Amino acid sequence: MVRAGVGYKGSVAKASEPTPALVLAAQQLEDELRRCEEAVADAARLRLNTDKNIARAARALKTAAEHRDLLGAKVNGLLAAINDARGRADQAAARMESRAAEIQARMEALQAYRGRAGEIAAAARDLSEFAKQAKTPQEILERMGAVDERIGKIQQEARDSDFDDVAHELAGLREMLATMRRKLEGR
Repeated sequence: MVRAGVGYKGSVAKASEPTPALVLAAQQLEDELRRCEEAVADAARLRLNTDKNIARAARALKTAAEHRDLLGAKVNGLLAAINDARGRADQAAARMESRAAEIQARMEALQAYRGRAGEIAAAARDLSEFAKQAKTPQEILERMGAVDERIGKIQQEARDSDFDDVAHELAGLREMLATMRRKLEGR
């Protein structure tokens, strides 16, 4: 029998948690089997040397037979619980596969955004290098507009796709460009 407070696999069960059907069915089968074995052992222990002992042994065997007859129902109950557990395991496996596919798709999308963000960061570095060689602030501002537009587009896409980390990183690049623009415009 399952002890109060201790569930299957040795974990401590909460008092409000019902015993799982699989555990209950297995325990009922085990209990019935134990009662059958005990009745057979009782019959085997008795010396068959008196009418009284022979009658007791016969009653013990009759009790064992009754328990044996009940074992079929307990076995069927356990098989039903096992089949139910198999169904639950199959459902859990299907949910796992579905979630794994979602995770894989999100990881690929995140990597794509990170790749695009990396390309924009490279474009921002190229802009900084170009700024060192540019003849007028207007040349820098023209290139900066294109980079800023790319950042804004990808930043919005990242937000729409719920990739806040990427959007935040791009916001940092955008702020860097805004600072550079203010310096070039003399503000």
